[in-house]
Amino acid sequence: MNQYTEMETEDSEFDLHKLIRSAPVLVGRGLWCFAAFMESFVGWPLHWYLAKINLEPIAKAGLEDEPTFYPIQPPSGDKFTSDDKNVLDIEWQRKFLEENTMKSPHYHSILDYHKAFMSSEYATPEDLVDRIQKKIEESEMYDPPLRCFTQLNWKLAKQAAAESTIRYQNNCPLSVLDGVPVGIKDELNIKGFRTNCGRKKDMPINEEDCATVAALRSLGVVIIGVTNMHEMGMGITGINPNRGTARNPHNDQHVTGGSSSGSAAAVSSGIVPFAIGTDGGGSVRIPTSFCGMQGMKPTFGRVDASNTSLDSSTVASIGVIANNVADVALVMNLMFIKASDQRFFNSGCFNPVRSISDKPFSELKFGTNTEYVSYCHKEIQSVFETIVKPKLPKHTVEIKFRELYLSKIAHMNIILSETAQNQDVWRDHYDTLTYQTKIIFSTCKRLALDHYMQSSAQKTRAIRMFKSIFEEVDLIITPTTASLPKRIDPRSLSSGELDEENVLKTMWFVYLANFCGLPAMSINAGYTPNGLPVGLMLTAPWWREDLLISAAKHLETELTKPERFYCPDSQKTA
Repeated sequence: MNQYTEMETEDSEFDLHKLIRSAPVLVGRGLWCFAAFMESFVGWPLHWYLAKINLEPIAKAGLEDEPTFYPIQPPSGDKFTSDDKNVLDIEWQRKFLEENTMKSPHYHSILDYHKAFMSSEYATPEDLVDRIQKKIEESEMYDPPLRCFTQLNWKLAKQAAAESTIRYQNNCPLSVLDGVPVGIKDELNIKGFRTNCGRKKDMPINEEDCATVAALRSLGVVIIGVTNMHEMGMGITGINPNRGTARNPHNDQHVTGGSSSGSAAAVSSGIVPFAIGTDGGGSVRIPTSFCGMQGMKPTFGRVDASNTSLDSSTVASIGVIANNVADVALVMNLMFIKASDQRFFNSGCFNPVRSISDKPFSELKFGTNTEYVSYCHKEIQSVFETIVKPKLPKHTVEIKFRELYLSKIAHMNIILSETAQNQDVWRDHYDTLTYQTKIIFSTCKRLALDHYMQSSAQKTRAIRMFKSIFEEVDLIITPTTASLPKRIDPRSLSSGELDEENVLKTMWFVYLANFCGLPAMSINAGYTPNGLPVGLMLTAPWWREDLLISAAKHLETELTKPERFYCPDSQKTA
């Protein structure tokens, strides 16, 4: 079936508000009552109704397409020289960072730390860990605490830093990442830490690293600890009543975004230059945008997600958040090589790594849709129109998106269905979950196989749409979110909250890249008059992260210093 079914006859195809149907914001006792209702037998009619409205539009479309489960697509056919071997060479790494790192008057980059460690006039990795420890302690004493980390193991961090210091003294660092501090989201298995996924219940201490963490260790990084997250990745605010809520360094009364909230806060506050997150529905790009940083979700299958909570997901990827584009690029490319997903590496659907596109920025063709962008908050629209658009090449074109309503429902159904499939992960401690997560999981249990199959058929159609779009343009450009980081309701800090309108507006642009497996990157585009960051999102064809990096490098802007800033000094103590 090659023709798209046009479902939006009465409303604009870009108006996703009909998904909300005037859902109220639930917090505190109201949220508790609704969760109890949904879990009880009297809540079954509502479950049936929600399942009906979530499947009915797709069922009515009469989809005849074959379902697509893993959104793996063959390379575009562009021929270029691979950087696979170069990326692992430390001299190449230094040169790449020297040529591409935007110097910040506030933040330390990976290159800054590497140069400091190479010079006897600056701090060693051991010194730096001691200073970070003091900065984190300082950030926790403030009211409210920053709470970007939920687990710290200073013994392990100092041991890794001591080993790195010796390597620098012997002039044999493993890479430019050697000795550089990093935070890792609470969804990846890290030896010596627990993978709690933001839950209240402590899981067993891991005895081994997942592939991504093992790759980073082999490059010499110093793992500071486990970063905070929205419980089970089931939200986009980062509010976590279990472990405490990570605060937005630009304004700690507004959300960080989620679910990779702690990773974004740790980088934005200057504690670490980069952190690892995961992204199944914008969970790297949303907090990257809200916290004013740079972050990438790569092509699905680029990075091995085994031995993580993403193991069986068909929409989620491991990504990177950093304070500059060059650091995102280098870390991602190193992960592409050192932690590639072997399920797809030999499938013929894996493009070699190229660090940055050699196509001049002036020749890149960008696509956007003015009406789609018009649903953004007016201050986001202002940044996009006055700051971003004037920087773009003249041949930016209007593109047409189709069936966004169906694709949004299908993406949601797939996430819920895959969550239900993995209920062994959370069933034994269901009682300890927050009300918001319980409501979502109670809905998961009512979904049928037919929901999943028809939603996967819609994925086939969405992939076909993007193939058509990328025949016309190199990159798609939109704001990262349609909403600004919302103000935190104090009641939600202990109960959580359910705000479906905010979820929809926050995910307005990001979900399509997850649904179709496309690489996408959020970079800081500017700030509102009140100082809240605004993110710009670039989406590229499958395997073309080099195009993202090339464009992001040209669009990168100087970052402002946030209110909550804890960047450690790299100077050597007298």
